[in-house]
Amino acid sequence: MFVTHHFSVDEVNNLISESFVRIFGNVVEHFPAAAIGILKCRPFEDINHIVQAIYDFLDCLKPHEKEKIFQLYPDLLECGVCNSPFIMEKEHQNGYGRIDLEEKRRVQELNVRYKDKFGFPFITTKTDMSNLYTEILSRVDNSKEEELQRAMREVKAMVYNRVHEIVH
Repeated sequence: MFVTHHFSVDEVNNLISESFVRIFGNVVEHFPAAAIGILKCRPFEDINHIVQAIYDFLDCLKPHEKEKIFQLYPDLLECGVCNSPFIMEKEHQNGYGRIDLEEKRRVQELNVRYKDKFGFPFITTKTDMSNLYTEILSRVDNSKEEELQRAMREVKAMVYNRVHEIVH
C-alpha cells in the first residue's frame, strides 16, 4: 500500500464518504466493505479508535465471511515472494540469506497442503523468510478454527500497519 499523504484524525473525520472508502478501502485486502462498515463510527477519537473499529467489524463477521476475506489475500508463497527484491533486501538488512532451493521446495509443498486444508492462502506478516518453513510447518496442522483465528490475527496486524501508514 502506497500512501502519498498522511491524514490527521480530524482530516479522516471530515472526509466525504466516497473519499474515506477510497483511502481506507484496501486496509483489509481488496475489501472496501470494511471501510464502508466503519463510516458510522465517525468521529474517531484517535488512530486507535479507527483500528479498533475495523477490528470490531472483522470480529462480527461469520466464519465463512472471514474465509472469503482471507481468500482475497495474495498467495505470496506461490507468486514468488521468496525471490522478490523487497524480501531479499529485508533479508539482507536483517542479516539473513535467501532461503535455499530445498527449503523453497519444502515451503511450497507445505503451502499446497495449507491451501488444500484451509481453502485460503497462508497469511503472515513476517518478512523473515529464513524462518518461513518453521512458521508454515507450525500452522499447517492447526484445526480449521485455530487457523481462522491465527489468520485473523495476521490480518489485524496488517490492518494496524496499514492504518498507521495512512493516519498520523
